[in-house]
Amino acid sequence: MKKFREWLTRTDEKREAAVRLMQRVELSTHLYEAPDGTLFDVSLADTTSVKDILTIQKLCYDGKTPWNHSALTHEIRYNRNAFYVMVHQNHEPAAFIGSWLVGVEAHITNIAVVPKFQQMGIASFLIEELKRTAIEESIEKYSLEVRVSNYKARNLYEKLGFKKGRIKKEYYAHDHEDALEMTMDLEASVNENDFNVPTI
Repeated sequence: MKKFREWLTRTDEKREAAVRLMQRVELSTHLYEAPDGTLFDVSLADTTSVKDILTIQKLCYDGKTPWNHSALTHEIRYNRNAFYVMVHQNHEPAAFIGSWLVGVEAHITNIAVVPKFQQMGIASFLIEELKRTAIEESIEKYSLEVRVSNYKARNLYEKLGFKKGRIKKEYYAHDHEDALEMTMDLEASVNENDFNVPTI
């Protein structure tokens, strides 16, 4: 009987792992309130979100889309480890975060907030929401890359608990700028009960 229970437990774990991340995860909230009282809708992305993600990218990256329609569609539809969260304000796309949760690491692949909605705490909220999900998924490490010249973002990440790591030379394909790797020990964060969100 003991061996059967062990087999059943392993089978359940394999079955759960086979379910796509965004099919089994629930957000902590579907509403974000900015410090000035502005309300934003929060949802998990699906393939219908791709158009809005492209719009956000264009508004944030001088008309460019680092992740194109095909790549985003494939990510959301087929990548079992992908986790994308959308933020809208009255149906207008405001922000998104994209990430992979693989093994013991949660890695932010992209995060962008439309300029008119910046300085409202949305980026902090999204990073914290992913952190909660990662901890629930027993993830130990949280990571991202940021342009070495992007001091605004670097300061935000440090305030949220990320530590500076190694420099990745010529990381960005378009202009070959270096990237700074930043990481967070999630086990330490759990022990510290660190779920405070700076309003940035």
